[in-house]
Amino acid sequence: MTIFNDFNDLQRFRYHVKLCHNEGNGDSWRLIEDSLGRQMQFTYKEVIALRKRDLIGTSESPSSADTQVFRNNISSLHSYLAYFGKTEDSPIGREMLNGFNEKLQSYLDSVNVAPRTKSDRRSHLRAWHSMVANLTQPASDKRSENVATDVGTSMTFHQMLRHAVSAAGYAPKTIAKRAGASASAIQRWLKGAFPNRRAFPSVRRIEVELGLERDALLSRVPSVIRKSQPQSFSIAYRERQRENTKSAYRLRVDDMSPEFLEEWANYFEYKTSRSPAFARSSRGSWRMLPMEKIAADIPPYARRGNRGCVTATMTMDRFRSFVGYLSLPKALGGLGIPLHEAQSFAWLAVPKAIEGFLTFVCDRSGGVVHNGHVGFCSFGASMTHPQTGYLTQQPSFAANIPEGSTRGAWSEACAKAYALYRQWAIDAKEMSRKPYEPIQGLLNLSEPLAPLIRAVNKLDQMAAESAAGSLQEAIYKRDALLLSMLMANPLRARNYILMTWVEDGTGSLYQRENGQWRIRFGANDFKNDRNASQTDYDAPLPAALSDRIDEYLVEFRPRLLKEHPRCASLFPGKNGRIWTKGLSKQVAKVTRRLVPETPGIGPHAVRHLVATDWLRKHPNDFLTAAQLLHDKLETVLRAYAHLRQDDAFNRFEAHLEAVGQAMRR
Repeated sequence: MTIFNDFNDLQRFRYHVKLCHNEGNGDSWRLIEDSLGRQMQFTYKEVIALRKRDLIGTSESPSSADTQVFRNNISSLHSYLAYFGKTEDSPIGREMLNGFNEKLQSYLDSVNVAPRTKSDRRSHLRAWHSMVANLTQPASDKRSENVATDVGTSMTFHQMLRHAVSAAGYAPKTIAKRAGASASAIQRWLKGAFPNRRAFPSVRRIEVELGLERDALLSRVPSVIRKSQPQSFSIAYRERQRENTKSAYRLRVDDMSPEFLEEWANYFEYKTSRSPAFARSSRGSWRMLPMEKIAADIPPYARRGNRGCVTATMTMDRFRSFVGYLSLPKALGGLGIPLHEAQSFAWLAVPKAIEGFLTFVCDRSGGVVHNGHVGFCSFGASMTHPQTGYLTQQPSFAANIPEGSTRGAWSEACAKAYALYRQWAIDAKEMSRKPYEPIQGLLNLSEPLAPLIRAVNKLDQMAAESAAGSLQEAIYKRDALLLSMLMANPLRARNYILMTWVEDGTGSLYQRENGQWRIRFGANDFKNDRNASQTDYDAPLPAALSDRIDEYLVEFRPRLLKEHPRCASLFPGKNGRIWTKGLSKQVAKVTRRLVPETPGIGPHAVRHLVATDWLRKHPNDFLTAAQLLHDKLETVLRAYAHLRQDDAFNRFEAHLEAVGQAMRR
């Protein structure tokens, strides 16, 4: 063993210390070799030689194409090294190791080149980074990656946190800052403290920042602490929906009888014809739209050629639920009517069936009479209206239900049913789904949008860490742009599903000559939503998103379109076509993973979040909120009236404070 004569001799012995266990029984220190020592073993000249061999090979006369690829790669590397004051003879440093992603972004932000060139340089430099990482990572580290999962299952909270922080390659303070958490808190946890329940959202953000699975850290917090926290994000509506899904009762499309389909075809004709066979109210017609203008899957029974009707789909869904209840066995809460017999609109005039179904729905909603009741009652009332009711005008429907199901003449039965529908609609004062529940964790913050902005940054980071040119990289970039635009222009999901971009500037997303990106929709695109402003929409996007949009359109969107390059959809789905089903689900999936304060939210919740944040910071500015949402002013006043109460109490608090100060004088 070597003995050092004095402290000066220590400079000849180089080592690096890493804390693996800390402050607690069984904690210990150990010495390990750090990657900083390994990086000094290679210079860029050696890496270039290896890269040249990979790209060109050992042939004395390589192809011109391979040679050009290598030249492009070496050119990008020289530019990158020059930015950091290095040359080929320089040793490999942190610009190619742990700090690579941040330094790469800093370099790209500094160069003034075309978007395509910038994209190429990013790809080249990632390839250089991958080669350096393979060279500087020892076999022991690679083996440890294979057993990380097994080791992780036996780790304590502190061991898992220390291991993840060590692997991240950043200081705890930096990790805390990027995660929007307290730097002092993460230091305490590293030293042996446990987070209290108020810090759980911060722990989840740190899990995201460190690339851990959800609850990888929280699941290791002692149960006595976790149990003091109410079960996170238990949204009553979602819990009921989850349970109700297990006991589905709606009439299946495949089980529809030919007789009912004929009834439906006649009714569809009545609702869409310009000259209906029976009287119809002034607002009683259905609007048919071209399929490319519909942000939903339209079944065949709601289509005619290349046109479809969203309202028809919704109406059929309501009636299928009604028939499902009628045919449900009595032991399960239904009326036990044979399925074939239950399939007729005539049952909409039977009080027992109406009352039973609406009560059944109420029970499945936890006793709440909600908007679902209103929708069904509106449908039933239109069918039994004394003058314009579709059933009222056709007494022949009485033959489709068992004798004695109604009392008196058919017109009297329809009138009684109409009154019953109206009464239930009046009683529907509550909402089964509380729109503020999923975003309450964000609303409790001083800056509710900050976690969403962090999620966008995290998506950018995940894209940077993906394989260059991969589909996954494009998906991350698509999601980052979508989330950014939802915050900037909080339109409905339907608008984002139907949003288009065309190179000639005729799409929903277009660019003015001055470089400003804008979104536009015609008034007809909002006609189906009674709460939306029935005017044209033409609004700017923030200048800060311009580079992101340019990059997405040039580099990433083409990968998503795949074999459908003519698809105009701005945000295509996995199949390269219009994203009718998955857009809202993808937003919820991304926010569930990257915004720990929520259980996952969709575009509609983002609208609520943006409007509430604005009105809290600008009390009574309902007009701006209405313009941001493209809603009618009366809709915004009704939906956010509770914020007026908050403002009233805030002003009254200021008044009381003034009174107190006056008394102290």
